[in-house]
Amino acid sequence: MAEEIFIGLALIIGLGISLQWLARLLKIPGIILLLPAGMIVGPILGLVKPQEIFGNALFPLVTIGVGILLLKGGLELRLKHLKPVITKSVSRLVIFGVIMTLAVGTGAVLLLFGVSLKFAFVLSALLVVSGPTVVGPILNFARPKEPIGSVLLWEGIIIDPVGAALAVAAISIITAQNPNPLLDLFLTIVVGVIIGFMAAFIYNVMDRLRYIPKGLNAIIALMLGIVAIAVGELIFSEAGLFAALTMGFVLANRGLSPYGSIKVLTDQLEPLIIGILFIMLAALVNLSAMYQYLLPALGLAAILILIQRPLVSLLSTQGLGYSKAERIFIGAIHPRGIVAAATASLFAINLSKIGLGFPQMVPTVFIVILSTVVIYGLGTPILSRLLKLAEPEPKGIAIYGEQKWALDLALSLHNAGATVMLLAPGRKKDIKNLPDSENIPYKVYTGSLDELADDEIVDDDHAFIKKIDWLIIASSHTDVIKYTVHVFMESIGLTHMIAFGSEHELQDQLVFGGKIDILAKTPYGLFGRNQNELLEILDNGGSFKAITKEEQPKEGGTPEGTKPFLRVNNDGSLAVPGSDSQLENGEYIITITTNEM
Repeated sequence: MAEEIFIGLALIIGLGISLQWLARLLKIPGIILLLPAGMIVGPILGLVKPQEIFGNALFPLVTIGVGILLLKGGLELRLKHLKPVITKSVSRLVIFGVIMTLAVGTGAVLLLFGVSLKFAFVLSALLVVSGPTVVGPILNFARPKEPIGSVLLWEGIIIDPVGAALAVAAISIITAQNPNPLLDLFLTIVVGVIIGFMAAFIYNVMDRLRYIPKGLNAIIALMLGIVAIAVGELIFSEAGLFAALTMGFVLANRGLSPYGSIKVLTDQLEPLIIGILFIMLAALVNLSAMYQYLLPALGLAAILILIQRPLVSLLSTQGLGYSKAERIFIGAIHPRGIVAAATASLFAINLSKIGLGFPQMVPTVFIVILSTVVIYGLGTPILSRLLKLAEPEPKGIAIYGEQKWALDLALSLHNAGATVMLLAPGRKKDIKNLPDSENIPYKVYTGSLDELADDEIVDDDHAFIKKIDWLIIASSHTDVIKYTVHVFMESIGLTHMIAFGSEHELQDQLVFGGKIDILAKTPYGLFGRNQNELLEILDNGGSFKAITKEEQPKEGGTPEGTKPFLRVNNDGSLAVPGSDSQLENGEYIITITTNEM
């Protein structure tokens, strides 16, 4: 028995993480791989038996896992710089989404499955939810322009606990456990919100009074979140989900706590929890029942995708200034996710305990989940490009640091056709005092770096930073380099940062590592191990210049008295690897010229 449990746990965790890893490499939503894998190791091979592994703790653990995901979702809901159009859009999408899913879904279930009205209502209530765990990855691949991405993410986060609580109210009608299910729904929301506020308040008080030791902020916030989920569930089923969402929302918007460390922890836990939950829940599915109800379930998915969601978008976006393309896109994304799967699995067990059979419920929910994720996951990125709503692939270069030549480099890259952003936090006056400062041709940012790296803020500067592919840190100060790396680790990544200054030992260790072939994956190829020589030229008054094909010697290389630095492709991106071979039309080499020329 112990061996089976170890094998099951290893498969749940191993597959849960490795398949999401593979999915990111393939640029597809992880659920497309997780659900089939769970079914293979569960009902087909019999290697994973969640109920035997976890016993009665299975669904409490699932609820806590979903709650942590909603805690993380709440941390995404930051009011700062939130535009009124987003607030109106999200509220309408949630309200009309609930109403239209219940109306259209109930009618479709009655038509396709021939069940009673009560069962049809329960199944449609289960399918109200969406969720950030499926919406977020799809948006990352589709890259829609703002505010569409923010609207869809907010909707997915908010509608999850609402849909789950609605489903609980619906199941109460069938089981006759409570004569006032709507009152329970209202109390579930109120109790959950109050508990969430209390948990956030306790955390903020302890943080303000400095009772939380350094380094424990995130884990203590997580502990309070789990306690809030448990307390909420003890009072009303699904109240814990509202508590988690509320706590995350309050922590993200109070500004008293070290929000960043909490968000980093939940971001790291998210793929682990998603992987575990989807593998476990998929392992519970009855494959023969899925086959039996496959056609009507696919019909239900088609109605939700082709009729229900477009109607919700049409009603919700009316009069808010969206273009036709934007309204079409909003109507083409509403995948179902982990909350629907977890709630349906729990309901099936509860119904069986009281002798009620609803065999269509779980297989239908899983088929709809897989269908919507596959169709939206694969189709939405294509649609965003067809509608011309997709942000372009990041190709730009950001430059940050105290070196005087940073301005010269920014101008040379701009002249070579690159998208350039100069980061000059706290130097607004210095920039204004530059000659002809009003006509600087590239983007200049003088605000906080921490705020710029916060991808939840929606404004022009944050839209621009999403276009950045490479960051050049023009500094010789170790503290500046470490701080910049820390700030942009998430958004840009360590391997896309170039620390060009005298303190570059860490970079040399990471990038070169004694292996010349690693240069093939970076633009470092041009200057490589010659940084000190190039820096000496710049310190002695050297300057940057972008040379064209006509200015380059016929045999390649760079003009006499210059050194190659970076190569810019004809689309404005940095060449990887950089080389000084013969230029093509529209390409440039950024050279460093000595002051003697």
